[in-house]
Parts: sequence; structure tokens; C-alpha cells
Amino acid sequence: MTATRWYRKILMITVCSILCIFLWGCGGESTNAADVGDVGEPTSGRWVVEIYFCGSDLESKAAAVTNDISEMLAAPPPENVTFVFQTGGTTQWNNNVMSPNEIGRYIYDKDGMRKLEALPDADMGNADTLSDFVRYAQDNFPADHRVLILWDHGGGTLFGACQDERTGSVMALNQIQDAIGRVYQKDTSNPPFDIIGFDACLMATYSTAGTFEGYGHYLVASQETEPGNGWYYTGIVKGFNDGVGSDPAVLGKVICDSYIEGCEQVGTAQMATLSMTDLTKMPRLRSAYESMGAEAVAACKQNPKQFFASYCRKAENTSNYGGNTKSAGYTNMIDLGEFADNTSDILPNTYNDVRAALDEAVVYHVGGLFMSSSTGLSCYYPYLADPSLQQKFDGVIAGAQNYKALYDYLVTGHMPEVPPLAFDIKALEDLPVNIDQGGYAYCQLNNQQMDNLSEVRCEFMYYDVAGDVLVAFGSDSNVNMDWQSGLCKDNFDGTWPMLCGHLIYIEVMNVNDNRVTYFVPIKLNGDETNMIVAYDYNKNEYQILGTRHEITDGLADRNLVKLKAGDTITTRHPVASIKSGGEDMVMVDGDTFQLPAGFSVQDSKVDDGKYAYMFEFVTPKGDTALSSLATYSVKDGTITTSTDVQ
Repeated sequence: MTATRWYRKILMITVCSILCIFLWGCGGESTNAADVGDVGEPTSGRWVVEIYFCGSDLESKAAAVTNDISEMLAAPPPENVTFVFQTGGTTQWNNNVMSPNEIGRYIYDKDGMRKLEALPDADMGNADTLSDFVRYAQDNFPADHRVLILWDHGGGTLFGACQDERTGSVMALNQIQDAIGRVYQKDTSNPPFDIIGFDACLMATYSTAGTFEGYGHYLVASQETEPGNGWYYTGIVKGFNDGVGSDPAVLGKVICDSYIEGCEQVGTAQMATLSMTDLTKMPRLRSAYESMGAEAVAACKQNPKQFFASYCRKAENTSNYGGNTKSAGYTNMIDLGEFADNTSDILPNTYNDVRAALDEAVVYHVGGLFMSSSTGLSCYYPYLADPSLQQKFDGVIAGAQNYKALYDYLVTGHMPEVPPLAFDIKALEDLPVNIDQGGYAYCQLNNQQMDNLSEVRCEFMYYDVAGDVLVAFGSDSNVNMDWQSGLCKDNFDGTWPMLCGHLIYIEVMNVNDNRVTYFVPIKLNGDETNMIVAYDYNKNEYQILGTRHEITDGLADRNLVKLKAGDTITTRHPVASIKSGGEDMVMVDGDTFQLPAGFSVQDSKVDDGKYAYMFEFVTPKGDTALSSLATYSVKDGTITTSTDVQ
């Protein structure tokens, strides 16, 4: 039986906060202004903040809109600031005023919150519904400064934002642009909105910025998935009270700083990102990015396979956002600035211009502990080389044209006047594994083989021939791969990540110089979900960031759930019969236990027994091959490495 056959099957809300929302007109005592850093002159001119609350399952399951409105009402705005918002798109509201059977429109100003009107129910994931709201706000609320915030799930360049829970509809970037364009003319010198913001996941992208150039002066959005608490609306209202003057950049900074403040309050700041991009600077960034794409296309034409092998290795070592694993799903978004830096040796003529233009365009950005390398905007990269996803990218109006051509070639293998592209790794299937004098398993690759590869990972599993069982422990990047010599060597030391001493299945989500982040399938109190664990290279320790569900319809889950002592955890592993050759591999429940105080993930010694290890070879298109097996016999802490399965 071959290794290949084995592998292939292998916010809490209180009663008081809910009630607080519906004390219409009660006002309340003024609160002290939040410390949000620099502020402008006393707020001047009429500010209208339009919020499109597409409630979705974020409201029905977690009361997220209700919570954010409660935050907003915790601080009364100044006289010249008006919040106008529309609600819909969910099966259930966690308050006693809003109804899932209507579109509601509300106002919040110095006189409190009131309902403006109830409209017949409509699809909040439809551009017509958004356009109607934008026009309503324009017609009824004159403003000197106007802000538009779209609230819900987000899916970045490919999938847009605002999915109606009832209909499943979601608006792509082109559709959101169309909705605004029906009401306002595009004007790069005097855009209608001071800020266009996304209180949603993954929307701080190059294509998002290009889409709304001429409609907004600034884009405020997150590169990474947002936690369920989202933007901190108390801090935003307090920022207005501090005085943002007539400068929307000051308001953008308030939104960013208060967001981190709110995340810190509930313990979700580690992976939080938020940035403010000056959309008037997009022409320079577009020119630089398209030039880098042109340089990439030219280099690709000279030696396609060698170019993509190197290029895609750079992408693998660039921060990505949203998951991008088989278990979590794919968003295909990576950090633009970090990627430009990483490609400096293969795109030497243009990477620096991209970095300079990006630094000029992104005027402010914040990030949590594990987001220090984020630069403010993401770009598309096809981790999953799916032709249907590439078609979506080709259809994005603000997508970079040269990168569309480059990635079309990578995904389809066709480009005019360039030989067809194909990555052949059949020769690497069951590639022999040898054992060196130190007891380490290794493979030797030649240059031709390496030209077909972007990454080498390892697969690790437990097996019991007598018991006819194979249990997969996951995929890791902990491989010593020398891309100069072609030597690929294992780094197994008899340990594997464990949660409170219980073996877990891991899948690499993200790797950079500072950390590696994993998705770990578990059950949390009976609910199937993924635990997110980051390993900090500087501290040599793991940190559990929380749990979230897999990407659905291209939209990332915003409900980051923090683990706590007393939670019931069930580990999950792919398990198969050895006799079946792994064809019957299914995900099965493992250990069930309660988290104690001080719970953690640590590398711990595996139990005595037989373990199998394979090198996994990955092409730039994501196709994989597996080496032959190395086996480890572990007994009393002694590891015996072999190539025999017994």
C-alpha cells in the first residue's frame, strides 16, 4: 500500500446592555472621552455616519449588531453628528424592537435613538437594497462630511461583503461600487464619502481600495478576520466628542485606535488588524503594482517553472489572512507590502516602488501581537489554484491586469506566446526516504524536481498494524529544506503539539519569520469548530487565540470564541483502516476532557508506539505528492528510525 492512498482520505452580552438600547430619548449622563491619541479641532460641519447593518448569523447567533448598537448608545454624539443606520439580513434579532420581517431605518443623534421607518423586507445582500439606503441618507440627511460603513461578514477581493442570512446573497466588490455609483458620481478630487469603512473581515485589499477610489477619500478596513466584537462604537462616538474637526483622517485614526482598544477589553487583539488607506494615492500604487506585475510576467516568460517555484515560495513565507488551509477553506489573500519585500531578489526593478507607494497610501494601521508584519493592504494570490476562483478575480474591476494574466497562466497553464505550463510531480510520488547516521529521515531532490515545488511539509501519523488503525496527526512546516542543495530532512524529536497532554491534529495556516499559526479541528462543548493556535518563534511557546468555524462561501467567520477553563474539548483526527489502504479515512472524535485552569498547548513527548512520517511536496498550483514512509518506533523516550512498516 502507498502513502498516497493513506493521505488522500486522510462577546458576552448582558441583560442590562440589551435593555439599554431601547431607552429611546433617555439620553444619559455624558461619559469621559476615550483616550484615542491625537484629535483635531472641535468637531465642525455636519457629519452623517451611514451604517448598513446586514445582521446575518452574527446577530442571530451572537447578538453582534445588538451589541454594537448598545456600544454606540453608551456615549451621546455631539450636536452636529448623526448616525443613520439600516437593519436587516438576519433570521432573528436579539432585542425586542427590530424585526426579521422588515427593513428598519433608525437615527441616533443628540436626542437619542429613534426609528425612522419600517420598510417591506428586502435582501440585504443585494445591491438594490444598499443603493436604496445610500440614496435615502443622501436625500434626507444633508452633510458636510459623510461616512459609509458596511457591517457583516467579509470575503476580501473575491467574495465581497454583506451576506443576507435568509437568502445567502452576498455583494461582490463590483456590486457594492455599482450600488454607490447609482447615487453618486465618481469624483477623485472631491469624493462623496470622507470614509468608506468595512466592519467586516478581510476587506483591506488592493482591489477594495481601487474599487472605491473616487467614491471615498479613505478606506478603513481589516486585512485579517475581525473578531465578533468588531469595531468599538463607544470609542467612535467619544472620538467625535473629543473633536475630529473637518479632517476625516482624524476620524479614521479614532476608528483604528478604538478598535484595538475594544479588542483588548475582550481579549481578541492578538490577531486584530485595521488600516486607513488614502484612496487619492491609488494612482501611484496602481502604477507601481502593475509594473511589478509586468516584471513578474516578463520573468515568468523566460523560465516559467523556475520562476513560479521561487515566486510561490515567497508567497508561502508571506502572511496570509483568513486561513488558506484544506480544513479552514481559502480566501487567497496575502500581505502586499510583505510580499513585495519577499520578492526583492526576483523582482528587483519594481518591488521598492510598490513598497514606497504602499507606505504613502496606507496612512495609518494598527495590529495585535501576531500582526506586527502586516502593512495595511492585502493582495490576491491563488493558494487554491481553482479556475472558478480565478474567473472571479478576472471579473474584479479593480484587479491588477498584469496579475490577472500571471495567475491565469499559473492556474490554467496558458498564456499567448508562452509554452504551456505544467508542474509534474509524479516522479516525487513515493520518493525513497533514507536514514542518515544521526537517525534522521531525508530525501534528496535535484534542480528539476525543485523547479516544480513551492513548499515541502511533513505528514505525521500513528499506526498499529495489529489493531488495523491509522490515526493522522496533521501537516506541519517543521522540515529542514535546503533549496540550494535539495536536501530535505526531518526534524522529528519525539514530540508533537498537545492540548493539556492530549494529541491534536494540526494544519499549518500561516508561516512567517515570527510565528507559525495552525488550525486545529476540535469540538468545543459539542460544537465542531477550529481552534487557532500560534507558535511564537521569539518566545518558543504556543498561544491559543480562540476558535472559529471554517470559511463558508468565501466569507470568513467573525465569531472568534475564546476558550475558558471548564469548557469541554473533544479532539478530532482523520482515522482509517490500514488494510483499506486509507480509503476509508474519516474524521473521528478522540479524547474528551474539560479544560483546567492554566490550560495550554505544548510540545510533549508522544506515547510509546509506532509512528509514520512522510514528506509532502507541494507545487505552485497546490498539487501534492508524498514520499515513501519513514517510521519511528518510540519506546521509553528512545526513537528508532526506519523505512520498514511492521
